[in-house]
Amino acid sequence: MDPKLLIQVTAITTVVCTVFMAVNWFINKGLSGTRNWLVFIALTAIGCGLLAAYTLPITFSIFIPNLTIAFGLFYLVRGVDAFFSVKSNYTPWYVLAVLGIPSFTYFLYVDFNFIARVGINYLVWAMAMIYCLRALNKGQKLLSKEFSAAHWAFGLSCLSLLAVFTFRLVMLGGYSVTDSLVSANWVNQFFAVSVSTMPLLLCFSLCLLCSSRREKELCLLKTAAEQSAQVKGQFLTLLSHELRTPLNAIVGHAESLKKVPREPNRHAQLCDVIVHAAMSMSDLANQVLLQAKGEYAAQNRVPVSLYSLSQELVRLLQPLALAKGLSLRVEVKGLYPQDVHVVEQDTLSLVLRNLLSNAIKYTDKGIITLILEGTSRTEDKQTIRFAIKDTGKGLTEVQMEKIFEPFVTLNNEQSISQSAGFGLALCKQLLQGLDSELNVDSKIGNGTVFSFELDCQCSDSPLQSTEFNTEKLALNVLVVEDNAMNIDVISTYLNDMVSEFSIAKCLAEAEVALLEHNFDIVLLDMRLPDGNGLEWFKEGFNEIGFTSSVKVIALTGDGDPELKRRCLRAGMQDCLTKPIMPSRLYVALECATVKTTSRLECKTLIDQSRFMDLANRESSGVLATKLMYLADRFEYEIAQIKGLTELNVTDLAVDKLAYIENEALELGMVNFAELVQAATAQLSYSEEQIDWDGLAMVARHSVERLLELHAQIATLESVSNSVVNLSA
Repeated sequence: MDPKLLIQVTAITTVVCTVFMAVNWFINKGLSGTRNWLVFIALTAIGCGLLAAYTLPITFSIFIPNLTIAFGLFYLVRGVDAFFSVKSNYTPWYVLAVLGIPSFTYFLYVDFNFIARVGINYLVWAMAMIYCLRALNKGQKLLSKEFSAAHWAFGLSCLSLLAVFTFRLVMLGGYSVTDSLVSANWVNQFFAVSVSTMPLLLCFSLCLLCSSRREKELCLLKTAAEQSAQVKGQFLTLLSHELRTPLNAIVGHAESLKKVPREPNRHAQLCDVIVHAAMSMSDLANQVLLQAKGEYAAQNRVPVSLYSLSQELVRLLQPLALAKGLSLRVEVKGLYPQDVHVVEQDTLSLVLRNLLSNAIKYTDKGIITLILEGTSRTEDKQTIRFAIKDTGKGLTEVQMEKIFEPFVTLNNEQSISQSAGFGLALCKQLLQGLDSELNVDSKIGNGTVFSFELDCQCSDSPLQSTEFNTEKLALNVLVVEDNAMNIDVISTYLNDMVSEFSIAKCLAEAEVALLEHNFDIVLLDMRLPDGNGLEWFKEGFNEIGFTSSVKVIALTGDGDPELKRRCLRAGMQDCLTKPIMPSRLYVALECATVKTTSRLECKTLIDQSRFMDLANRESSGVLATKLMYLADRFEYEIAQIKGLTELNVTDLAVDKLAYIENEALELGMVNFAELVQAATAQLSYSEEQIDWDGLAMVARHSVERLLELHAQIATLESVSNSVVNLSA
């Protein structure tokens, strides 16, 4: 066969391979190395096309084609390394480029020697094939997997190419130095026939590698999905059982309330159990939500007595321990009842309750101890170690490795609260949100100790009372709620809290009530028969025109923190999550009352004596310049602080508020300073939304009043100076 024709066939073959590799790259873009393979075959096609144009000058028909194919082989090796996750070694390529290109140039332009050029060409191909085989072998060892059919096909393709070029090197005696690739001799014919089919085999093996990788990924995904479905199916079965347990306590104790004599103490005990069971269900719902989302958002930090908190937790869980004949106690070291620390109370309580509950249900006899130990302390911070120690059977090393995996139980017969895989996975997740780590220490027969440390800020602020004032608030409240039981509960609360309230069971009734009556506050459920409460507030409520006078508090059974953020951003005063405790509802109403009744005319904006002292100390021109841009600066800084709070950069926001408060007091802006002080306390110790726009408005009105006073002072000074001049 004519070598010239065979070279042209090879050029056409590589073009076809380029099309196939382009399709392969498009399908498998996500796989590493596929783009490099496309570059390789495209450069090879260009090189073969130029080799087939043997009538061109030697620069275009020999030098550039060989250089292009060499670059293509470099990309082939890079692609194989990337595909098998093997670190590339570029040093041999650099050495070959430094030595090979000048040598090839010499034997082409200076001493025309075909045999020498074949030797250099062999080095390039041999090194490329050897490095491809190296990556194949190393990659499979890293994955600890056996060779598949696709891997064998790729390996054989590389070995075949290496064999063809080796045979050509061995048969160099069949060439003369003046020969070329198109010379009519049997070695060229054999080489051209072999090479014309090799691109197809190599590209086919590369496509097989991609297909094999995709097939394995799909198998892994299928296996993972099946395991996940099985585990979550078990979890839902356990969840159903865990929900029925507190429900049984609620129903049973409610029935007991109807039967037992009217004994206040006994009734109070039964009610405590019902409330505790209901809150346990609420906690469980929150746990499931947090665990399913796989994320945790920081909640509110408040000053608490950790001593009292630990005693309260033990008191709540004591009945569970006594029912199993266990002793539940607290050990406190380095802390005193009067010590106050700023912590995320809800999160800390949830973690400790989970750990104590697990300890109780895993321990058959003995003692469970909640240990609080205050360790290192600075002026404003203290490191506190929390530990829950039990005398249970203990855990094996295998169990300790699996115990923090979500939705995994150590024993399918145990309830969720017994399942370390659920409660402990959540505890670990919550503590990570507090920059802490849950540790476990256990030995078979010696019990288990779970522990973690928290850096708590010390506080001199008095604790917020958990009891609410029994005095009724002078408010007319509209409750928009469709559930009859929820209406009964809220109505019972409001009877003791506000002077008047009405009920609307849907948004249409709420609109009619708002148009016919004057309400101070609306308690708005988020899921109603005729629409979404939040969407109605953002769209329909504005059309009614009561947004300036009527405050809205959202009611929701959705524990998602993002919903609360959306409600507050929309302009609502607060968002209460069901079940709603009466103390929490009263605080929300009271805060909304303060915001509703706060008017500029109710407060003295300026302490004139302070401002007069400042005016006497500073020159009129300096003070005028300072006041000229003060309102805009305060507005800018308040907007900046608002942004910091949305990013949860509370410490910096508090510092900026303190600076503004000091400056306001110096200028005599007493009302504004009081509001800034209240906002600081609210930001540090409360979940309530701060009225940043109202704060900026008070600042602007205060500055306007200062400008009026300064103008009056300047007028008096001008008159005084005129009198002095006349006297002179």
